[in-house]
Amino acid sequence: MHRKKIYSKKMIVHGVLILILAGGVSFLTEHWGEGHLSVIVDWIKASGSFAPIFFMAVNTLGLVIMIPQTLFTVVAGILFGAVKGAGVCLCSMAVGSAMSFFLGRFVFRDRVLKKFQHDPNFMKMEMLSREHPLKVLALSRFVPVVPYAVANYLWAATGVRFLPFLIMSVLCLIPETVFLTAGGHLLSSGVRKGTVNWEIVGLAGVAALLIFFLVRAVQRSIERDTSG
Repeated sequence: MHRKKIYSKKMIVHGVLILILAGGVSFLTEHWGEGHLSVIVDWIKASGSFAPIFFMAVNTLGLVIMIPQTLFTVVAGILFGAVKGAGVCLCSMAVGSAMSFFLGRFVFRDRVLKKFQHDPNFMKMEMLSREHPLKVLALSRFVPVVPYAVANYLWAATGVRFLPFLIMSVLCLIPETVFLTAGGHLLSSGVRKGTVNWEIVGLAGVAALLIFFLVRAVQRSIERDTSG
């Protein structure tokens, strides 16, 4: 439990740093770049389905080659807004996770096992996935011991089935994705218009509380099952 609390703090710090970085780049692009951020956002709104599809393709590829997803998610909020950005990210993460799973199970499984079979996190993941696959999948997505993209390949090397893997991966990403895209949207509206959308602030707050309570609930449930 103590290790997960430490990692949760690292996740929060990581998320805050990403938001600060995205905010700084957005500010420079808008105010020193003669309104280029507004031009980009307006172009995306006028481009119909092209921009979201292109973004999903890039995001999917990034997930498969194990590029960290946090920055992609914040950028989606900046470019598409909180709700649409979350939808774009979740769709691309579903496709990317599925591709990674099949690659990990049928192409790279031997390499993954050779590299991680003695890793304590992987050994625990393998052991718990036999008895509590849904709960462990949920916890690994809420509080990942390893980055999300890497975990896709690790899960593929375990005995977990594809459909539960995909469903839990996407469902458990919803609160974090909404929180990050809401943060990106707030950065965009603040930098471009100097306004704060309090509905989006509320949405981000609800997502953060949901993450907190879901993590605690899943952790306690696994602890009861393993100690019983």
